[in-house]
Amino acid sequence: MIAVWLIGASFGAPQASADSVRCGGKLVQNGDPAIVVRNACGAPNFVDPWIGGAGAGYGAAFSMEEWTYNRGPGRLLQIMIFRNGELYRIRDGGYGFAEGGPTSCRPSDIARGISKYRLLAACGEPAQRTVVGFIYSNRGRTANGDYYLRRGVVPVYRERWIYNFGGNRLLREVTLENAVVVETDTLDRGFDE
Repeated sequence: MIAVWLIGASFGAPQASADSVRCGGKLVQNGDPAIVVRNACGAPNFVDPWIGGAGAGYGAAFSMEEWTYNRGPGRLLQIMIFRNGELYRIRDGGYGFAEGGPTSCRPSDIARGISKYRLLAACGEPAQRTVVGFIYSNRGRTANGDYYLRRGVVPVYRERWIYNFGGNRLLREVTLENAVVVETDTLDRGFDE
């Protein structure tokens, strides 16, 4: 198995986070209700609801949702994460892009650090999706990359996707945590459909 640990050059710089962002002339910030953000920023290009949610304590769950705004190639993607209907975190996802359906995706295009939205835009739907659900992990993420906690764990929403690039290439398994690619592995030889 081969793990990809680099961020693809075509996908932009590592993500940075902020407490507020301007949408037109309006300021939205952490703690704002989703309806206020939608009124200020309009409809997002991509909405990713995370089912369930853990981390509030034993037996308690959060309702999580991620909105992505793509304003085009000259501007940064704005990713807004909502917890229980309130804006919880704002981060950028590298430079935006022109939407127009999946392009010719190569296995090397699937790199650690890219968002689920960017992966879907570049490669389309995977051949198989498996929702692992919320797990507790000792890996955390910052704008500068991953780190491992010395003590304790954080809840993350994990999915595993498999892409089939045809009979001449290996299947690619992609692990996403909180809608970001954290690992890719090669599997058996793919197949022609």
